[in-house]
Amino acid sequence: MLSLASSAGAMLPPPTPSSIIRPTIGKRDSSYLDTDDEANLSGATKRLKVAFNPTVDVRTIADDYSEKSFDLVKEEVRQGIEGHLAPADRRDDKRYAGLLELLGRDAEFDEAPSSKLLKKYLLAINAKVSSLGQCAKLVTALLKLSWLGRDDAFAALYTQFLASLATAHSKFIPSILEKLVGQFTRLPASTGRLQGEKSVSRARMFDRVHAALIILQQRMPSATATLMRTLQLEFPNDLATTRSYIQYQRHLLRLADALPELKAQILALLTQRLVSIDEQLQIDADDLDEGDEERLFLPKSAPADEDSDDSDADSGSDSEETMTDEERRLREMNLKLAKLDSTMDLLFEYYTPLVQTGLKAELNDAYQELLSHFETFILPHRTRYSQFLVFHFSQTLPEHAILFARQCLHSIFDSGRSLSLRLHACAYLASFTARGARLSRDLIQEIFAGLCQQLDTMRKRYEPGCRGPDKRSYAVYYAISQALLYIFCFRWRDLALGPTDPEPGDEETSEDDLLADGRELVWLPTMKEILPKNIHSRLNPLRVCSPAIVGEFAKLARHVGFLYVFSIVESNKRVRLGNAYAARATVTSEVGRRETAMDRKLGEAHLQLEAYFPFDPYALPNSKHWVVGDYNEWRDPEGMRQSDEQVVMEEESDGESDAGSEDGHDHMGAGADDDDDDDDDGVSISS
Repeated sequence: MLSLASSAGAMLPPPTPSSIIRPTIGKRDSSYLDTDDEANLSGATKRLKVAFNPTVDVRTIADDYSEKSFDLVKEEVRQGIEGHLAPADRRDDKRYAGLLELLGRDAEFDEAPSSKLLKKYLLAINAKVSSLGQCAKLVTALLKLSWLGRDDAFAALYTQFLASLATAHSKFIPSILEKLVGQFTRLPASTGRLQGEKSVSRARMFDRVHAALIILQQRMPSATATLMRTLQLEFPNDLATTRSYIQYQRHLLRLADALPELKAQILALLTQRLVSIDEQLQIDADDLDEGDEERLFLPKSAPADEDSDDSDADSGSDSEETMTDEERRLREMNLKLAKLDSTMDLLFEYYTPLVQTGLKAELNDAYQELLSHFETFILPHRTRYSQFLVFHFSQTLPEHAILFARQCLHSIFDSGRSLSLRLHACAYLASFTARGARLSRDLIQEIFAGLCQQLDTMRKRYEPGCRGPDKRSYAVYYAISQALLYIFCFRWRDLALGPTDPEPGDEETSEDDLLADGRELVWLPTMKEILPKNIHSRLNPLRVCSPAIVGEFAKLARHVGFLYVFSIVESNKRVRLGNAYAARATVTSEVGRRETAMDRKLGEAHLQLEAYFPFDPYALPNSKHWVVGDYNEWRDPEGMRQSDEQVVMEEESDGESDAGSEDGHDHMGAGADDDDDDDDDGVSISS
């Protein structure tokens, strides 16, 4: 049996590929892309299995005289191509036009050429592949040829032709790749049911597409950039159905496993798209009323129109035409949310076996990839769910948690980064430390103590020239202060070192029970010394931190016997922000500026930190099961809420007198607004 490769002596060797030309490929509207889901592609890590033998018995094809002889076909092809390429005065396109007409016949009609005849034409054209550079219409007709639904020999022959064409003429590579990648979302099951051919399943046709892409990549390593550009351009847009959107991503993950050299770029592309849709949803959600937000969360299964095979036809249905603008907007947001939810589920599924391999974090490429994506794509943006990939997998090993914490710390204290990114990193570290249910007690104490030390270092640097609380001059300082308050609220039990008067059996007694028995707790030495010192400094962090977080900290700190700050909070109500904008440049490049008319118009809210902590409760219904057990829920200390109102009323009645005498500071301190102020803020951290 002769392989196609062995017949190369009948044709000229292909020239060395020239530099790749990358023409612009137009992006199609993806609203019609929904097709039957790929059979047997439920696992994102499915490895490629070529569904056909890549070698072809050329002699069998040439000796089949049931239709035109191979010699006659070769002569037609020779005359057609040579006549088309002849000088203008001798050009004869009659045979060339005949080739275009034959190859362009729809495979579904009776007059369409059979697979046996088409094989002969493919062999003949392949022998003239080096002459196809100026035969764009013929190449286009060949790229449109129905080949996926034919027998294995035809599919192998066609794949070899694509490889020969790409090798001989690099300018056709973008068109070849666009045609192949487009099958990921535009391959209906009917393609495998051609007249006169045995039925071919979609799974088998997808195998052929992947095999062709792999062969092209192996033959043309220089085409990597073109392939990645094609994968990006063919990515379904927001008008695509959820099924086609996820199906496309499954194919990309399968391709990433088959082509390791593309893996990092493909995973980066998926993360970019995830962040993009997540960020857009947050922008859209900010404009919704509170009642409408509850309607955004989907049930466990996707809407019926998303699952149906003809869902793309529903875009112009009467029901949608009768929708109000608000209803249409909510529907579009729900469709985006379904894509976000399904993508998160897909990526959790894909990364789980890769991250949980037992390797050390430093050696785990998958986790390092996640950290890199977090740093590059997630950290600079305001997303709601994308970050839970790193939240979940950073808790799979203690080493992972340490690496994530170090990365956040590096971003916080890197003065070369933008201020917004440093503030985001601080919020991420605080939220991770507070909410990560699988973090060790030792790591929580280490992070808290390290932040305390950094806070005090910054206090010593800033306080001599400080004229009062000023967020714009000391933003990172206040962000660290708020992080410490937030972590304390969730992790005070882990920051306590036991009772001040140890007794036998205390090791088995919880911090809540010790407090209920009226016993005092010993705290981490660093926090007991540094936090009060900073709270009472001229920087006055509690005046700038979010009132909601300050309020919760004040109530909790008083209840557990750590610190009393209500008198300072009361005095802070008389401290105006915006009066201390000294024109200065600090070591961390946080530059103060003068108060503007816009500042006065907006009031003081923008002069305080917002209560932004990225790991808020996870609400996506289909992917939520991945983070079960990861999340540290809020727990009130025993009896705190019952006694709060009475204690606050009694102690605040003489708050003004205490404020004037406490440590000699009449406007600095740490504390929390009373319950009314907390309600006015409209934010609760105990959710």
